[in-house]
Amino acid sequence: MSHLKIKHFFPLIVLLVLYFVIRLQHLQAIPVFGDEAIYLRWSQLIKNVETLRFVPLSDGKEPLFMWLTAFTYKFISDPLIAGRFLSVIFGSFTLITLYLFGLFFINYQVSIISSLVYILIPFTFFFDRLALPDNLLSFLGMLSLFFAFLLAKYPRLDLSLILGVVLGLSWLTKSPAIYFVVLAVLTFVLFQKNNYQKIYFPLISAVMAFVIYNILRLGPQFSQIALRNRDYIWPLTEVLKHPFDPLMPHIKDIFAIYGEFISLPLIILGILGIFFSFKNKLFRHPLLLVVLWWILPILANAGIAKVFTARYILFTVPPLIILLATGIYYFFEYTREYFKNRLPQILILAICFVFNIYSLYRISVKPFFVTLSSTENGYLSGWTSGWGIKDASTYLIQRSKIANVIVGTEGYFGTLPDGLQIYTDGLKNLTIFGVGLDLTDVPEKLIDARQHGDEVYMLFNQSRLKLTPSELNKVSLVSRFSKPGNDNLLLYRLN
Repeated sequence: MSHLKIKHFFPLIVLLVLYFVIRLQHLQAIPVFGDEAIYLRWSQLIKNVETLRFVPLSDGKEPLFMWLTAFTYKFISDPLIAGRFLSVIFGSFTLITLYLFGLFFINYQVSIISSLVYILIPFTFFFDRLALPDNLLSFLGMLSLFFAFLLAKYPRLDLSLILGVVLGLSWLTKSPAIYFVVLAVLTFVLFQKNNYQKIYFPLISAVMAFVIYNILRLGPQFSQIALRNRDYIWPLTEVLKHPFDPLMPHIKDIFAIYGEFISLPLIILGILGIFFSFKNKLFRHPLLLVVLWWILPILANAGIAKVFTARYILFTVPPLIILLATGIYYFFEYTREYFKNRLPQILILAICFVFNIYSLYRISVKPFFVTLSSTENGYLSGWTSGWGIKDASTYLIQRSKIANVIVGTEGYFGTLPDGLQIYTDGLKNLTIFGVGLDLTDVPEKLIDARQHGDEVYMLFNQSRLKLTPSELNKVSLVSRFSKPGNDNLLLYRLN
């Protein structure tokens, strides 16, 4: 670290400015979707009622992201912007950590390239702009990697304690943080292969992480975490019966996700980076450990996960970016002698990024027309997407100023009604609750409310509302909001 100079940090300032310019524009272009709605609603409940700070445990979710979002609500009134702005901030922290990792453990050029790759690939761009705990987990995972390397290189108690705090916060974010704990110990063992007597340093970090995680036992529904994890992963006994299923199908999913969110040219450069780095003695050792931080969690997830989507492997992207950046660096180094100047190299690199930059533009400016793969389509299409919710809330808020408004929505939680509740929180004359799925009749509770003089509405996806013709005569269509895939969000008013 002694060779670092102030000038090495000037590019970081420029990169951060570029990052925020790209990330903050059209932040609400994608409407709230199912999981976002749930997390943001929990955050509102935590802000409003102190005794509900552990409410995410009711669904087996660790609460750190919701705690932080609840704090952000004090400064930003729009709940969607508050949650997404927080994710943008976490993304900037990931970028900074990537930059510092390159400076400390590889070289100045790789630190710049890795930060630029982070800014320009759709994988990070997409999730940096959604209010999800996965983005916080990704940042804390990269921070764990950084301090695990520092501890391995400089075994000291202060670094051990800092690493323990980072690992503990990761564990308060999402359960996959257990990978970070294991990898931190493994990093120390492999780095300090001739100095095992100091193994107590990473063990202190692991114990500290466990202690911090057990703060969640203060919540009455702590046991729900283990129960809900079973909904997402196969038990080991089941995995051993068919070790290549779901492993092989999920490996195919990984390549599809990388092709969609990173692009093939950059992946090829990453493979070249791994190959060339092992030929270079200077980079061989640190990059071998980076490979482990990328490959081990992603293979573990592929081997045990029931559900496999891009955001569930987001926390493995920063280590992959380091490898991609190394590939780009070596491309410049190994092709320098074949070109008279750097212009051809820059043109080749620009071609590699053209697809990514175009994807960033479409996601931020024209998301309604973006078609994602089948594992990712819930963000922009289907019943989980929230097209029309904010417009519906605006209308209902206006009506609540002159009448008592009751709204029955599709489902019982998720995009509806939580997506509507986040925009109407605290309004006394506006009550929202779920009434179920695939309704063929108007619910009696809504009819009773109408008979008592309230204005009563129903908000449903057209594809999931099955009212019979006679029941349709009981309601009038107020608004129709278009959704991708020839679906609509329908706002009905009871006659």
